[in-house]
Amino acid sequence: MTGETTALQSPCSGRSHGIHLLHLADVINRFDFIDNVVRHVDRSRFEAEVCTFSSQSNILSPEYGPAGISHKVLKITSRRDYPMAALHLAALCRRRGIEIVHAHHYEPNVLAWLATNLHRSTRVVVGRHYSNAIELNSSGLKGHTLLGIQHLVNHHATRIIVPSTMIRDLLVEHGVPGPKIDVIPYPFDPARYAPLSQEERSRLRTELNISSTFAVATVGRLYRDKGHRYMVDALRQLRSELPDLIWLVVGDGPDRSQLEEALRHEDLRDRVRLLGWRTDALQVLGAADAVVQPSLQEAYSQVMAEALWMRMPLVMTDVSGAPDLIQSGETGLLVPTADASALANALRLLYRDAELRYRLGRQGRDHVERHLSLDAIVPRYEDAYEQVMGL
Repeated sequence: MTGETTALQSPCSGRSHGIHLLHLADVINRFDFIDNVVRHVDRSRFEAEVCTFSSQSNILSPEYGPAGISHKVLKITSRRDYPMAALHLAALCRRRGIEIVHAHHYEPNVLAWLATNLHRSTRVVVGRHYSNAIELNSSGLKGHTLLGIQHLVNHHATRIIVPSTMIRDLLVEHGVPGPKIDVIPYPFDPARYAPLSQEERSRLRTELNISSTFAVATVGRLYRDKGHRYMVDALRQLRSELPDLIWLVVGDGPDRSQLEEALRHEDLRDRVRLLGWRTDALQVLGAADAVVQPSLQEAYSQVMAEALWMRMPLVMTDVSGAPDLIQSGETGLLVPTADASALANALRLLYRDAELRYRLGRQGRDHVERHLSLDAIVPRYEDAYEQVMGL
């Protein structure tokens, strides 16, 4: 059940290389927040490994091997694999001298809980990276079971790290002691977010057929909680007033056919480019005139932060993480969730005010450079790990 893609040159025993961490997730991809923490913790104080449910991680070069980071694969395909996977994870913690498992998302948190009940000298840090979906849908046997397991995992964890004050408040409301929770937003590597040159932007706008338009971009999976239907209604409201407004939709998902039907029904197909999944999503953001994310719920929108890194004027719903990062009118525009008229008003404002667009883009980038860079965030994770170890 287990596989290993790379191995460290010398096994860690105890504390010879500092605090020994294992990050556990279903997948970890290059430049996501887990990857940024793993790669940039202080190697003189921490030794970091990763363990994933699937080998479909780190699919972009450079992989973890050249970076000297051990990567194990548990090969979990269903929850029936959990008992054996927990045994393998407990054995891995014992063999590698893992002192902290930092698990990310619900399923890895459950597996870390099971494994560290078998190997109790390893502590668990829970990463809560989902919003309040479980709490909202806790009716029925399945919902109450999921909520009950979550409560056990939270109680077992030494610390819980969340990306927003909204999630911290939700956990406190459900009985988690506030001092047990650290609010740490995601870290970003500034090197990834170089703005497009004028030549690159012009080429991509020509390719997307938006050269003479006011284009707004949305990036995300096509399903209900991303709020695309409210953007359709906003476009309908703006159709006659802003005839050159084009909506770029990057992403795919189970609700694509419903979105296509809504666009047909409202006769808006010529105002929308359904681009599907693209490897150049950041470049598409940079080629647009503004970014709009109409999400109904998020734990912490990575696209929100990436838009700011790309100096894009941003319209964002006030989901978890957004009020922590965006000062409306200064670093972006915050609007209520599920409010098509508010989306339309924000887009109307950006369309009419080029100076506002420039100012929001500049101040948004300045803000994330100060508050979300690797240098600003990774030390906060390090402090949390040292607290776990009582240092």
